[in-house]
Amino acid sequence: MIRNISWNDYIVTVAIGLAMYYLFISLRYYSAEIKNLLSGKQKIKFRIARNSIGNNQREFVEPDIDINSSFTGTTDNEFDEVEQLIERLKTVIAGASRRKLIPQELKQYLGLVLKEYPSLRYSPLRSSINELIISECQKYGAVTLREEEAELLWKEAV
Repeated sequence: MIRNISWNDYIVTVAIGLAMYYLFISLRYYSAEIKNLLSGKQKIKFRIARNSIGNNQREFVEPDIDINSSFTGTTDNEFDEVEQLIERLKTVIAGASRRKLIPQELKQYLGLVLKEYPSLRYSPLRSSINELIISECQKYGAVTLREEEAELLWKEAV
């Protein structure tokens, strides 16, 4: 009887059994957390390990990553504010490239512009705004920004 079972059948059966086991455990012990995640009340936080500069010790950092960053939580007012901010950022970056501002002045100016829109600081559209800032700076050649530097502009805008 055992000779009639192929390795394929065995692996599929074990995989299905493991999936059912973990599904049962998840629903039994973590049903409240799963409901909160699906309803958007709770965010998933990842831990990133970084090596220290001097030695090989690891430091764990929990970044603010929102897996459920869909646009369902945004309102019409927020979209209007984003449109205003986009236009303002485009004119600021274009003007800075014409006036040939030094990178530090441009970053401070962008921080001041972002400070005028505090409601967008925790918006799910923030990453899109950061990408716009980076692409506009590259387009005009004003300054080369990385994602981390764009995030720092928001932090300095407090």
